[in-house]
Amino acid sequence: MCREVQKINYSLIIGLSVAAAIIAAVCAAVIAIKRKIRQLSLSLFSTESLFDAIKEQSAEMSETPRSLHGMTSIYLPQITRDFPQFDYELYKSKAKSVLRSYLGALQSKDETMLSYDCSKTLRDNLKSIISDLNSREVNVFFKEIVIHDVQISRYIKTGATVTVLFELSVGYFAYTENKDGKVVFGSKDTKTQTVYEVGLVYVQNSEMPGAGDAVGVNCPNCGAPVTNLGQKYCEYCSSSIVEINERVWSFETVQENSVYKKQF
Repeated sequence: MCREVQKINYSLIIGLSVAAAIIAAVCAAVIAIKRKIRQLSLSLFSTESLFDAIKEQSAEMSETPRSLHGMTSIYLPQITRDFPQFDYELYKSKAKSVLRSYLGALQSKDETMLSYDCSKTLRDNLKSIISDLNSREVNVFFKEIVIHDVQISRYIKTGATVTVLFELSVGYFAYTENKDGKVVFGSKDTKTQTVYEVGLVYVQNSEMPGAGDAVGVNCPNCGAPVTNLGQKYCEYCSSSIVEINERVWSFETVQENSVYKKQF
């Protein structure tokens, strides 16, 4: 009986010793990992707390404007060559106003707040987004909007259609609330840095009789379509073409061009 008790005690001692050794090894590993993390955090962020470092980096990123392609110096000479009267500073300012009015219209769910420089296409698209927001019973908010920079990103000529795309680097507090006022996307406390693309298109003047948003002119002799900007002679009958100035610059698109997409 004593021998059996002695064996049990030996087994218990061995088991406890093994468990203690495992616990000691785990503790040593945890301590080593923490030491490595502190060393890594110190070398990368000059602080021992990786959590605080990540938090600081996140806060810094939320205040750092997004960079733009900055193709203005390349495309602006081409635009002014094709359109000598093109006022870059004017349309740059209008692009800012269009974006602010667009975000304001989304927040208020009122398409009439959209700038008068916008086309019917953009207004119809905005109405569709507002209708979707209403159907899902959510509201979007854009607070403390700051536009850091505006650049031309692309200049596109497709036949008689001409598009100038502006990029805008934007910072704001953006979030979406459900019908109960709960934030379901974005943050009221963390600023978002993003990029919007605003499209300026040379379109047919909507105030002309029978005009729409489509761009196009026809040969006065044979009626064939004039397919290229600045075309002086008809491709079909060689008649001289004098383009009637029935077109104007109008903003037709607004979209976020970023990894951070709105949940509209």
